[in-house]
Amino acid sequence: MTSSPRQTNVAGSGLSAQALKRIKLTAFSVCLLMIAGIVGLMILASRKDEDIAGIVAPALLVVIVSGITAVVAAIAQKRAAKNH
Repeated sequence: MTSSPRQTNVAGSGLSAQALKRIKLTAFSVCLLMIAGIVGLMILASRKDEDIAGIVAPALLVVIVSGITAVVAAIAQKRAAKNH
């Protein structure tokens, strides 16, 4: 007895759609907060003429990873909504 892929697909359930939405919003929030922090650091460092590349580079990496996570979660959320 085999079941169809639609019957065993838990990615299309309402619970996973809520989880994907939460992941998307959290990743987007992390992006915005990190960007605000980078801008704040740049403003503070511009007054002292200090090099902040060591701080900004890892922060930009976190922004990029969070952005990619938000995009992937949004795509998965749309696919789950389409299948549901």
